[in-house]
Parts: sequence; structure tokens; C-alpha cells
Amino acid sequence: MTEASHNLPPVGQSVECSVLWVEDDPVLSDWVAQSLQDDGWNVLVAHNRHDALSKQELEVPKGAACLAILDLGLPPRPSRPDEGLQLLAELVMRWPLLNAIVLTGQNEVAVGQQAVHAGAFDFLAKPVSLAVLRQALQRAAWFAQRQQELLAQGRLHLSVSAELSEGVREASDQVAEQLIRHVLGCNGFNVTAAARTLGLEREQLYYHMKKFGIQRQSFTDPSDSP
Repeated sequence: MTEASHNLPPVGQSVECSVLWVEDDPVLSDWVAQSLQDDGWNVLVAHNRHDALSKQELEVPKGAACLAILDLGLPPRPSRPDEGLQLLAELVMRWPLLNAIVLTGQNEVAVGQQAVHAGAFDFLAKPVSLAVLRQALQRAAWFAQRQQELLAQGRLHLSVSAELSEGVREASDQVAEQLIRHVLGCNGFNVTAAARTLGLEREQLYYHMKKFGIQRQSFTDPSDSP
């Protein structure tokens, strides 16, 4: 058991988060969807970018914590990641509390890193076991729900000033950075405790700290600002 895993909800407990599952292979799509539904997740199934956006728009409020699992190889160009990356960009722009997990080929680590830079919460190389996918979903849901709770409680004071022209994920990244800084501050910059609070692995939290340039000597909690 990892340091963060015991703080995560059991499989199926995070049903408040809907899961948009986008995969163009109908057999794989049906199997994963049924497995996640059996776990208690509310799964929206789509096979292309247009259907994914339509179903998400119909079912999920813009301010809701939500999840997406995206196969980047989608029609009309399933051999390329372009369509999946475009879908990711549109989702994170419209749903700022959405955490997306992208699925890539075994030799596409660079594509996965590109997706994370564009706003994906995590990326997994295919083939992915259901156990690994479930773990990734729990981490993503826990993080999204903590972010939503802090916003609702007024404990996280946001000052998002980024324009969309600065990058489709820039505004959402500011929210994520302030959440991480806030939780680190509440835990005295104890990375292990902060990771446990967020439901992340320590390595994942270190990744986000590096991404946002968060270091102990320069640390400030934005919640302390007037």
C-alpha cells in the first residue's frame, strides 16, 4: 500500500464524478464502460470528439468535478494523436475542474507528456490493466473533488488572470497550482502529508511542484494574500 492510497476512497465511492470514456474500439469501449459502471461510476461513452463534447455538454455542469479517459487515437485519423489532443484541449477549456487521463501507445511517451502539458492529469501506456485504470481514476477524482470542496468553502482564493490565448490549460493550471500551494501550506510543506491530503502519490506531487516551480525557500500560500 502506498502512502497516499489508504486515504483514497474505495472503488466506486467517488460516484459524484462522472467519467467521460472516449474510445473508438466498440469492444474495448463496452468492456471498460461496463466494468466501471459495475464499480459505481457514472460513465458517459463516446467514440469520437463530436459525440464526446455533445454528451459532456448535455450531462455535466461546467463547475462540476469530473473525469475523462481519452484514447488519443480517434477518428477520422485514429493513427495520429491530433484528434484526441484537440478533444483534450476543448474539454479542459470548458470544464476547469475536469481531470483527464489519456491513453497512448507503448512508444508514445512523448505524446503522453505533450498531453500532460496540454492539461491532462495523467497518461497511461496501452495496454492498460483495469486495476491500473481504476487507481488512476481514484487519484484523479480525489484531486478534483478536493479542489471543488476548497472552492465551495471559500478556503481557496483564486485569482485566475490568464487569457485563453496564453494556452488552453493556463487558467486551469493556475487553479491547480493554487490548490497545491494551499494544501502544502496547511501541511507545513510536508510533501508526504500534502500528497496524502490530495490523494496523490508523492512522486505525482513532486511532478506538479516541479511543473509549477514550487520550492520550499520560495513557497507562499496564495490563501494568505488579501
